[in-house]
Amino acid sequence: MRRLIPGIAFLLLLLTGVTLTGHTLQSEVEVHYQNKVIVLLYHDVQEPEAAGFPQPSTVTTVQLDAHLQALKGHGYQIIGMEDYVRFALQGKSVPANAVVLTFDDGYESFYTRAYPILQKHGVPASNFMIGALSDTYHPDAEPHLTWDQMRELVRAGYGIYSHTYDSHRMLHTAPSGQPQPALTHPAYLTQRKRAEATEEYRRRIRSDLTFMNERLRAELGNHSKLLAFPYGAYNEETLQAAEEAGIGLLFTIREGINTAADRLVYRINAGEPYMTADALIATIRKYH
Repeated sequence: MRRLIPGIAFLLLLLTGVTLTGHTLQSEVEVHYQNKVIVLLYHDVQEPEAAGFPQPSTVTTVQLDAHLQALKGHGYQIIGMEDYVRFALQGKSVPANAVVLTFDDGYESFYTRAYPILQKHGVPASNFMIGALSDTYHPDAEPHLTWDQMRELVRAGYGIYSHTYDSHRMLHTAPSGQPQPALTHPAYLTQRKRAEATEEYRRRIRSDLTFMNERLRAELGNHSKLLAFPYGAYNEETLQAAEEAGIGLLFTIREGINTAADRLVYRINAGEPYMTADALIATIRKYH
């Protein structure tokens, strides 16, 4: 009987995933890419039976849950924003197949609907929020995160960053014509009957970005200074204003995969009603 014990012990070690050297056996995970990061973009999250669904830039709770299951099932590793910041700005390593989850606009659904699903899967995510919409109540607008909700999210390890303070809006650049993104165009000053001068425009956007950084610091403590461009729009003036505001990484809506050298961050739009879990994996695979 004693001669059987080593064989039985070895079998038990195999079954429990432990080798004789004391290291855990890891299941083979396909390496899709290394030293790169894919960043996914979401906006709003609704229940499947919500009135008016589907709407652009919206996924259901069922969709989001399926996305997270699919990412895990295909070997993608979801990392936190600060891990990505250390990779991009400090040269730190990230795991193979690294993915970052981002949400734009600071909708309250990030707290009420996305947060429980993210917790269920044990994965981090970040939200780029609009300061003015959380500071001021807008009865006609979809509910946005409160600072108390954001404080709870930050304590739980989730990230809150800037989507500008009050520049996520369109404005007129002339007495007539199509409105343009506030961050990238001089405003038409109706009372003065002229457009902003270049320096006035630069001062306005620089003040917005700087003030938003201060609001985040005052409410949530020290944080990395990051910015997601409203509408994905930017120009040389916004890049300069962001640099002067000390912002290290700038998040676009251009799709691609990121290296440590990228300061203009590519993001893949995952937050649409048509984006099934299979479609998400197929879209990601185009970039690695």
